[in-house]
Amino acid sequence: MSWESETAAGRRRLRALAHPLRLRLLSLLTGAALSATEVAAELGLAHAVASYHLRQLAAAGLIQIVAEPPPARGHQQRRYRYDPSQPIQLGQVDGREAWVTAQLDDLRRRLLLPSGERLLADAEVWLEPADWTAARELADQLARLVHAVARPPRAPGTRLVSVTVIALALGDDAADGPGPAKP
Repeated sequence: MSWESETAAGRRRLRALAHPLRLRLLSLLTGAALSATEVAAELGLAHAVASYHLRQLAAAGLIQIVAEPPPARGHQQRRYRYDPSQPIQLGQVDGREAWVTAQLDDLRRRLLLPSGERLLADAEVWLEPADWTAARELADQLARLVHAVARPPRAPGTRLVSVTVIALALGDDAADGPGPAKP
């Protein structure tokens, strides 16, 4: 694949992800393969809206059609699934601002939902490379665990939770990082 086509594919993925509803769909489709009808019912959407956004994610290669059962009553029910083991590589493509805005909108929605248990942590700190590697590996383990144990919506014995993992190296080394100079 040429650099131009990789960039075009990255732009397609980014455009598909630059919508808060599509971010919710990726999360929903982690626990189970669902049809547009099931997605619409779970999120309280019109079927046409759910179907449109699922098609956009599928066209960008972000979700897969995992089953097309035989037609029932004259229409086919495609089931879609998100595979979190396939990381979304956006690279340095244009339009990241729209993706960040969609991420922030969805995070705002989740933070404003009623919640009993909360764990919030935030830090912009200087770490030694080994400590950064250890922290990044723990964040990766958490993200993989949550995706691996995700269950279908409203499965017996489950509860709806929200997990956001963000770990960013802000610069390549101490000289590149933002903020005041290191003492």
